Amino acid sequence: MAKHLRADETYQRVLRSAAGLIAERGFLGTSVNDLLERVGLTKNAFYSYFSSKEALAVAIVKETAAQWPPLITAFKSLRAPALDTVIALSFEVAALCATDDLTRAGVRLSVERDTIKSPIPPPFHGWAEEIESLLSPAGDWELMGLAAPADVAARVIVTCLIGAQYFSTGDEAPVDLPRRLAEIWTVMLPGLRPTPDPSARIAAGQALRDRARAAAAAMTSMTTLLPVVPRRSVD
Repeated sequence: MAKHLRADETYQRVLRSAAGLIAERGFLGTSVNDLLERVGLTKNAFYSYFSSKEALAVAIVKETAAQWPPLITAFKSLRAPALDTVIALSFEVAALCATDDLTRAGVRLSVERDTIKSPIPPPFHGWAEEIESLLSPAGDWELMGLAAPADVAARVIVTCLIGAQYFSTGDEAPVDLPRRLAEIWTVMLPGLRPTPDPSARIAAGQALRDRARAAAAAMTSMTTLLPVVPRRSVD
């Protein structure tokens, strides 16, 4: 068991170290030798984890995509107004893109998927459907009264998310992404549903993001404090 845990820890370390380099330089701008130097492995050791640079890219994108469903579920569980939930999710993704190399690399690789031989899904794959379900008038806890159909609104929102992320890579620091999102929502909100003060709706979404983070931190703390029950030995 300990051997498997060590192997898994090494895999995650290699994955995240490589992701940091790809997030900075992109897929074509990163060579295998660059990756070997960054992760501190020999070529044979590296290839024992990933058969090629393309396989590494696929693994990074899959690891990034795996975090979206539980993230969306956690925000939906707060049962806040649907539009606030969508805004909160967008700012949480922006925070991840600013602070987490794996997320940045995963999104960047999805944007650059045409340069990768292995099949890579588009960025934020499945998000349009999730947002549409949130914004749908048939939603469980809010009738939206949107100025645009829910599917159209969802596609526009995801397109803007992709664009904001794309323009935050390269010369611009990813930390600028929250400001870009605030600008996007300020323009989009009146078109989605007339509101007298877009900034108030944006602030509500950001406050909801803080609530979700606090709830996640509390859950983590409770899990940490739970007593460990010794397993009975079987004679």
